[in-house]
Amino acid sequence: MKPIQILIVEDEQLVADDLRETLEHLGYDVPALVASGEEALSIAETLRPDLVLMDIRLEGEIDGIEASFEIQSRLNLPVVYLTANADRATLERAKASHPFGYILKPFDERILATTIEIALARHQTEVKVKEALIAATNSQQIAESNSEMKSQNLYMAAHEFRNPLTTIKLSAEMLKAYGENISEEKKQSYIHRIESATDSLTHLLDNILTLGRSEAENCVFNLTPIEVVSFCQEIAESLGSILKEQYEFSFITNTRNCIAYLDEQLAWHLLNNLLSNAVKYSPQGSVISLILTCDENTVCFQIKDQGIGIPLEFQEKLFEPFQRANNVAKIPGTGLGLAIVKRCVDLHQGTISVESIPGQGTNFVVTLPLRTITSMNEDK
Repeated sequence: MKPIQILIVEDEQLVADDLRETLEHLGYDVPALVASGEEALSIAETLRPDLVLMDIRLEGEIDGIEASFEIQSRLNLPVVYLTANADRATLERAKASHPFGYILKPFDERILATTIEIALARHQTEVKVKEALIAATNSQQIAESNSEMKSQNLYMAAHEFRNPLTTIKLSAEMLKAYGENISEEKKQSYIHRIESATDSLTHLLDNILTLGRSEAENCVFNLTPIEVVSFCQEIAESLGSILKEQYEFSFITNTRNCIAYLDEQLAWHLLNNLLSNAVKYSPQGSVISLILTCDENTVCFQIKDQGIGIPLEFQEKLFEPFQRANNVAKIPGTGLGLAIVKRCVDLHQGTISVESIPGQGTNFVVTLPLRTITSMNEDK
């Protein structure tokens, strides 16, 4: 165990030598003897001793009390005064510097040892209390920030629900009030609006529930072995059947077989949201690409499109809930898809990056660890 270091600040050499001999006899280490306040500041900053024994009257322009103020405020080191000055004025100045002890010369070895032990114990306690207060303050700030963010997200969610609900309400009122007097074509138009708004509400609710489940502390995270090539092919075929002739879909891989330990449901949400976004923000006839690469340790998914792109100033907040770029115009969306994607990536302890040029397209790159059976069991 490293011995406790005590810096002696004393301008009388004989007293300083006697102090060092006594402290070393008590089992302490004395790394230096200094005679001025200026030197005490410099050496204390360099050596960072556990305690400083400080005389009050010193050589130089800074006396012991001024030096003590600086050492305690800048370096947070405990200071014990050892001095022959016991007058009331000096004592009041010394008290104002909040020392950890005050010993009069000539010193008694037993009193010196006791004072040092008490000073060290008090300082250690104060350090722990400060650390606890800082930790508590940080926890409170984090909790307040999370609470504020949840309130903001709740407000945004309510706002997103309002538009389709308004559409449903108005369309239903029109059908109720004028249903008998309007054409069949007009009726079908109102019905279509209701169906479309209902689909939007269902999609929004699904996304909110998915995001909520992924952020819950008791979120169930089930790693299972998945053959990712066939997994991606199934997603590609499903999307291709929906896109039909509207887009050119490309699936490229560097392997014929790759086993990765992933949460299948979360992995599906991850790829589905990225591919759906690629389609949503790309012009018809353009190419949507899913590129799968595997190596010894990771599986990498790239989703490329030739769409409208994402302005640079919006890319920093891209994965926050309800955040949408200013170039999406009237393209429908809630800003939850990429938040879900980021949460899925984080749960897999992976990474996600984006490269995008407005007007040229976007490339998302997701890298996840393959994981072995051993690492999967360790996670559990």
